[in-house]
Amino acid sequence: MSTVLWANVLRDGVVRSEEQDRGALYKHADKLDAIAKKLGLPSFLSICDSTDARYNVDEDLELPEGMESTNEVMAVSGAWLARTDALSLLEGLLTHIRAEKTRFGLLSNQHDAVVEELDGVLGFLRGESGAEKFNFAIVM
Repeated sequence: MSTVLWANVLRDGVVRSEEQDRGALYKHADKLDAIAKKLGLPSFLSICDSTDARYNVDEDLELPEGMESTNEVMAVSGAWLARTDALSLLEGLLTHIRAEKTRFGLLSNQHDAVVEELDGVLGFLRGESGAEKFNFAIVM
C-alpha cells in the first residue's frame, strides 16, 4: 500500500472527499511547498492533513466519543485553507509548473503526473463552489 493525498472540501462542517489517489502530489509535496513559498502563495504542506494517517498508524488511538470516522475528526480539528485561497494556491502552482516545465524526480521526470493531478484537483475544487474550506488528507 502506498501513501497518497486525497482532496477534500468542508461544507457546513461536513467533509466531502474526491477519493482519488494523488501519489505524485504526495511524493513531491516538499518541492510543491518550496515553489509555493517562492511564489508567495500559501504553504502546500500546511494543507496536508495527517488525521487519517495518524488513526491508521496508531493502533491505540481511538476516535473521540460520538465520532464514527476520521473525516469527522478532520472536520473539527484538521488542517484547512479557505477555498478561495486554495484555488489561488493550486492555480498558481499549476501555471508556474507548466510555464517553467518544472522537473519532478531525479531518475524519471514526473512533471506530467504532477500537472495531471493538480489539474484534476482543481476540477474537483472548482466544482465544489459551496465549500468553505479545502485540504489534502494523507491516506495510507
